[in-house]
Amino acid sequence: MRRTVQIGCGVYEHDVRGRSYLYFWHYESLGGSRRQIKEYLGPAEDRETRSEAIRLVDAYYRKVARELEHLRKSTLSGLARAR
Repeated sequence: MRRTVQIGCGVYEHDVRGRSYLYFWHYESLGGSRRQIKEYLGPAEDRETRSEAIRLVDAYYRKVARELEHLRKSTLSGLARAR
């Protein structure tokens, strides 16, 4: 079985009527496909909003690192058994 991995997340600012707001985007598996999800975080200048952005980015990449390590191990194990 071949699996593709689509990794990515980030934070962007969006201006609305002269005010900046932060959004967190990331990829998720939904219904057998990968989709980009965008989440509103709050006003860009708010310290709590920025702290939440940092937390979400860090959590996303930690989760992806675990998933990637699992995929690496299962791929290598499958190749070793095929000999």
